[in-house]
Formats: sequence, structure tokens, C-alpha cells
Amino acid sequence: MLVSLTLSDLRARYGRGPWQLLKWLSDPFAVVGIYLLLVTVVLDRGGLAPGLSIACAVVPFQLVTMAIINGLGALDLRGSIILNMRFDRTLIPISSAMTETVAFAASFLLIGLMMTAYQVAPTTAALWLPVVMGVNFLFAVAFAYLASLIGLWFRDLRPFFLSFVRALFFLAPGLVPLSLIGGRANELVKVNPLTGLFEAYRSTLLYGHRPAAWQLLYPAAIAVAMVVALVPVYRREQRQFAKVIG
Repeated sequence: MLVSLTLSDLRARYGRGPWQLLKWLSDPFAVVGIYLLLVTVVLDRGGLAPGLSIACAVVPFQLVTMAIINGLGALDLRGSIILNMRFDRTLIPISSAMTETVAFAASFLLIGLMMTAYQVAPTTAALWLPVVMGVNFLFAVAFAYLASLIGLWFRDLRPFFLSFVRALFFLAPGLVPLSLIGGRANELVKVNPLTGLFEAYRSTLLYGHRPAAWQLLYPAAIAVAMVVALVPVYRREQRQFAKVIG
């Protein structure tokens, strides 16, 4: 059922021609280019391989953002089958995240190009990448559940929620790595779970060493806590889906 939901979602989102998927893939390139100019020219804080460093934040954040966007409208998108079929509706947010992993995997082309441009060779630390990606996916699933409930309860607040999530990117070391953030701010940004996620990608792909334990455990713990808290609420609210959508 999960595979069927994901495939139908893929057809709905990307099945109207290759331009939809092409746009998704071009977004990370455009964002990295703009941020790279900001960091290296305007702020003059390049650091080590700034383009690759920014890509290690933009690519995983894109998965989270798109899973949220998909989750906000997931119930409306699947309104017909919710009204006419019996199935486990708790799979809907998971399929929302799984749909976005297709373009997420393809966007790793950007990281590959950046590694080539900066002559950063992969090391054995890259073996940790599946673990980092797993935490990334779990984080996306957790926010997809939250987005589905917000899309159900507070339809008018969808743009505000997206703005809040995007603000989290700038409250984490997205533009510059954690090593370039000093003083009290260095400790404060670690409260943001995206910090550990971004730094875990940098550790495996840029710095060439395994991620620190907190970089994986902290965002994973936040994601698990969100899932544990939200799934029972989602299960309770799913009895109202037909009324709301109908």
C-alpha cells in the first residue's frame, strides 16, 4: 500500500512532463549559487570548499522542505481514495516523504559536481552516508506528519508554517559551517536539530571523518519524539478526514 501511494503521488507531482522534475532538480543548483555568492562575495566568509559546504545543507534541507510541502496538501491530494477506500491512512505522510526521496537522490548530482569542482575526494567516511541519509529521511517523515496535521487543522497558516521551517535553515549553520560560528552562537545553533544534520553531511563528504555522535543522535531523537507524539494524534484525527475533505 505504501508503494502504491508513493507511485501515485509521483505521477501526480511529476507525471505531467519532465519539466516538473527538472524544476525540482534545478532549485538546489540555483539556491547554492545564490548563497555561494552571498557567502564568498558579500560576506567574504568562504571557508573550506564553500560551495560543497552549502550543498551539504541545501540538499538535505530540500528533502525536509519538500516533504513538508507535500504533507501540507497530502490529504487534499488523496481526497478521492480517502473518501472511497479503506486503507491505513497513517501511511500518507510516510509516502509524502518517500515521494520526495526520488528527486532528493537525484540532487546528489550537485554534491558530486561540487566535490569534483573543489577536488574533494571521497574517503571511507562516506560509508556513513546511508546512516546520515536515514536520519534525514526520518526527520522528513516526522515533519510530514506535523505538516499533514497543520494542513488539516490550520489551512490558512500553511504559508506561515513554511516560512517558519525556512527560518530554521538560517538559524542553523546552513550558509557557513559550525566551525566558523564562534562564541555563544556556536552553542545556541546546536539546539536546532538541523545543525547536526548539516554537519553530519559535511563530516562524511567534506571533512572526511565520521559524524560526531550528537550530529546523528540529536536530530534522530527529535524526529522519533515527534513521530511518537504525532502518530497517535494523527490516528485519532483520521476519523475526521472524510468530513473535512468532503
